[in-house]
Amino acid sequence: MNKLILYSLVMCLWACGGNENAQKINDIRALLKMQQEAWNDGNIEKFMEGYHKDSGMQFIGAKGVRFGWQATLKAYKNHYPDKQAMGQLYFDIDTIELLDREAEIGHVNGRWKLIRAKDTPSGHFSLITRNISGKHKIIIDHTW
Repeated sequence: MNKLILYSLVMCLWACGGNENAQKINDIRALLKMQQEAWNDGNIEKFMEGYHKDSGMQFIGAKGVRFGWQATLKAYKNHYPDKQAMGQLYFDIDTIELLDREAEIGHVNGRWKLIRAKDTPSGHFSLITRNISGKHKIIIDHTW
């Protein structure tokens, strides 16, 4: 009987943790959905709400590493000055996983595509998120 109680307790704890982890993965998925919608509305400031507003945030692209939320916002605004340049953004998420026992660090792999009048650039991304004040925010964005 004691084994049955212990087994039930272990399964309950596992299921509870699984539900919490599933919610955190859904939170990361919602973050990316918010970013896609903001981009497609032409709202770079709203899109940037998905990033940790910190000087240590990193964006790694074809031109190297850019440090800081403000520098990333400036680069986005320079490269995408209007809604036409922004086009329509689509994310295709391959994996979302939690990297630590407390589910505070997330990792996302996926592909992106912009549909614009003159071209359709696309590529891949790998993101690291951290739970900051109850919300996952992107702390490292490696996009190519």
